[in-house]
Amino acid sequence: MKDVLIVGAGVTGSFIAKELSKYHLDVVVVERKSGPGLDQTKGCSGIIHPLQLPFGSLKSKLCLKGNAMMDAEAEELGFTFKRVGLILVATNIITFLAIPLIQLYFRLNGVVSKRLGKKKVLEMVPNLREDIWGGLFLPTAGVVNPVEMTASAIRFAKANGVEVHYDCEVVGIERKGEGFIVKTTKGDFEARCVINCAGLYADEIAKMVGYEMTITPGKGTHIVFAERGFSNHLTVAIPLKPNKRTKGGGALIGFDGKPLWGPNLIDVESKEDTSVKKEEIEGIIEKFSPLFKRKPEGVVAFYAGLRSIAGTDFVINQPVEGFINVAGIQSPGLTAAPAIAEMVIEMLSSRFELRRKEEIKRPEWIRLAELDEDEVRKAIEENEDFGEIVCLCNMVSKAEILRAVEEGECFDTVRHLTWAGMDCCKCHAEIMQLIEEKTGKARKEIEGSDIVW
Repeated sequence: MKDVLIVGAGVTGSFIAKELSKYHLDVVVVERKSGPGLDQTKGCSGIIHPLQLPFGSLKSKLCLKGNAMMDAEAEELGFTFKRVGLILVATNIITFLAIPLIQLYFRLNGVVSKRLGKKKVLEMVPNLREDIWGGLFLPTAGVVNPVEMTASAIRFAKANGVEVHYDCEVVGIERKGEGFIVKTTKGDFEARCVINCAGLYADEIAKMVGYEMTITPGKGTHIVFAERGFSNHLTVAIPLKPNKRTKGGGALIGFDGKPLWGPNLIDVESKEDTSVKKEEIEGIIEKFSPLFKRKPEGVVAFYAGLRSIAGTDFVINQPVEGFINVAGIQSPGLTAAPAIAEMVIEMLSSRFELRRKEEIKRPEWIRLAELDEDEVRKAIEENEDFGEIVCLCNMVSKAEILRAVEEGECFDTVRHLTWAGMDCCKCHAEIMQLIEEKTGKARKEIEGSDIVW
């Protein structure tokens, strides 16, 4: 019998697995997709939020704590994290006069900010329109590649003894003594404790043990532009009337420096609806264009992600002895993930004697584009596949592609983890060929999603 079974290898499940791997526990993760972070996580904006309203809510507390932990997490796991900062822009006299009150409100709740005059705001974001009044800078905001962040956590967990099964969907849970039998498409697992991190399907997992809750999917659409350097900071206009359903998105930037506008929030019925509609794109452009002199040049992609909404806050509880829900983890779940993991560890401390391992392994991930000339030469000497470039746009080598396939045997894992083929499609055929040579077939993101090329 396993000590802990985690349902879901999204960002929260992966970070919980990572923390549990530091202790003498027998842990297994089951994930219905073919790799880590390929469901709700991959469709988010990749923003590390500086705050979350309302202050005092569970998600606000975990957001602030997770933000403060992020530098150490990036150092431990080796994922790219940049604190680019957020500028709240006053576009009229009313919001400009409100800045001192906003700053005081932030300071009373532990959020660092700095007032900026019009000249300074325009120096920081030259493409803003000239008639803005000023702004407020929040330096702790940052950006990550959410799939890289998630994969780095699951990689750490696996290196330290956690068992991971992909293409493994949970179909039933039964009580057995003080533990559970978890029935999956890859057989049955027995575990003393089950942690439900099933994202959009967390309500269905919870119902298997008799706990009723409802996850409502909310779709958020994004636009990715090609023009790196259009802005080096996250930029949002201070709203006169905040939208209760969403922070409203913003003129964001991705971890690779490209402008990223969105997301919006659209009610959808299907938990698989990641469609992008013309009117959604037009709405985003209409909302954010007035903040700037011009739009960024070139559109690289449109994409939509889904949020799992279970009311107004996160749902982290233990409705049944040994069964922990980590559900309704919508934005800012990416930011809160390290803090959520700590919270769950504390919940488990009453059930297990948590003895920390004396030796903890820290696996490395080599990214060719981030190496200097001497490091590139050394990497190629040790593995000649680093000398064969598959994606010229983002300088991704064959070695990185093959390593990514080991992390998740599908096309989406490779693309999102290495960023190969994200700017254009020229290398897609070669990527699929390498996946097929390594695994016997090329698939998109889940068992059965085979790619014919």
